[in-house]
Amino acid sequence: MKPYEPYLATDNSGLDVYIGPEVFLPWEEVGDGRLVGRAGGRFVVYVEVEDPDLLGEDHPLRGLKKGRRALWGLALARPVIRRRSSLVFAVERPYEGPFRHICIPPLGGSRWWVYKNRYPLNLPTELLRVWMYRDFGTYILERGFVREYSGRDDVVTTHWPMSYCKAVLGVRFGLVRREDVDCCEDVPRLWPSPLGSPMSIPGSGSLVGAELPVVRRSRGYLRVGGWLAWHRVLGLLDGGRWVLLGDDGLYEAVFTPTVKEPLEVFGEVGYVKVLKPYEGDVDDVASPCGAPRLVACVEDTKEALVAAGHRCEAEGGIPHVFLGDVYTVSLGREVIDWPLADPCTAGLHPGELRVDG
Repeated sequence: MKPYEPYLATDNSGLDVYIGPEVFLPWEEVGDGRLVGRAGGRFVVYVEVEDPDLLGEDHPLRGLKKGRRALWGLALARPVIRRRSSLVFAVERPYEGPFRHICIPPLGGSRWWVYKNRYPLNLPTELLRVWMYRDFGTYILERGFVREYSGRDDVVTTHWPMSYCKAVLGVRFGLVRREDVDCCEDVPRLWPSPLGSPMSIPGSGSLVGAELPVVRRSRGYLRVGGWLAWHRVLGLLDGGRWVLLGDDGLYEAVFTPTVKEPLEVFGEVGYVKVLKPYEGDVDDVASPCGAPRLVACVEDTKEALVAAGHRCEAEGGIPHVFLGDVYTVSLGREVIDWPLADPCTAGLHPGELRVDG
């Protein structure tokens, strides 16, 4: 088993950025970008422009926030296929409104994971010219420890031409066979975009009619039935309904409170009733901001995080760590109370909404 290195970060984003629409400037020269969600008919990307002088004085992205040396912030974008082998985004203008976060699946039974992509650069110069050793790995927090993951649904790579949820859930439920996926030069790389044909994974009916208690815990993640909601609630639909991940597919459910203020008391605060199999596109489901790397240091996770080298210490609030990264942040209860609360309102930096660490 390879060692887990919580402090090893990466600059790889899996996403090129158009600073257009007239001229294409590669991200290596201009900045970095990551797809984080959708708003109406446009995608929302986080973008950093390292050299603002390349934009021109009247470029709309001049309206991004100013850092020490770069401009950064969220922007609306549209997808463009470039040379049939990659997906780029034409970044149009800064955006500060609400958006639907992209769908993030659990791997195995856990939605605490990080995809690590590192390039060791200590090879002799002559070897670097012809061969670059790449070391990829997906690490998962599950059953009390952090380990390298190698399940059959570990298809979180930069080479699969589909979104995270379509790739992972498609493989898990038999809609996609790994050996049938063309990869990669002759097909557009739509990863990690929810572009492409819709994918529906309705359950067979085993959960229809079930009423699952929702329990709010003072020192742990919200529970739905016998599960942690973070892992088994794939996300929310635009109308507020929950999409549950069952053993046989996806289900649509509705939450009904049994107390006046569910976010002000602990214990059972309501229930979700499973209405029907969910027949919509998996990428129409909005997963929580921060998934899958953001993990709260609570009774469900603290021992494993500390054993893996993370520091579960922060001033005020609840300590949260990002798997594969060094720092700890202090947040409120938005993460552990999801989906009753919204982590997108927790004050996360938009650059933290990524799966690579």
